[in-house]
Amino acid sequence: MIVRIDVVPIVLEMRRVIVAEIVGGYHGQAQLGRWWLPSGLLGEDEQPGDAARRIVKAHLGLELEGAVVVGTRAAPVGDARHLALVVAGAVTGGEPALGPSVSGFAARTLPELPDQVGFWHRDDIAVLVARYEKLRA
Repeated sequence: MIVRIDVVPIVLEMRRVIVAEIVGGYHGQAQLGRWWLPSGLLGEDEQPGDAARRIVKAHLGLELEGAVVVGTRAAPVGDARHLALVVAGAVTGGEPALGPSVSGFAARTLPELPDQVGFWHRDDIAVLVARYEKLRA
């Protein structure tokens, strides 16, 4: 089973989620739209929070702190089974610097998100953000 980390980077003071624009989508899933949560594979002996920080830095050039797992989803992707761990965290700094395959990004409030963000529906993301806020309280 492949373990993927989907990251919900939150700009807390603006109550916005950062989504990435990926040309062609991830994992050959272009039909799902071009806005995605930053995503990558969990490295061997890597903790999900560490992977989330690495992914956000590599894709967006931003720093993430307080990263916690807020959701999971198992799904087939091609012939492989993927377990997606969703990690949310607060964007705390860094300068936007787009990594490979990322052509843009946007910081949007939950109602401003498109219906589908990669594998996740906007309502799913709202639940994940609420879980993060509850865990921070």
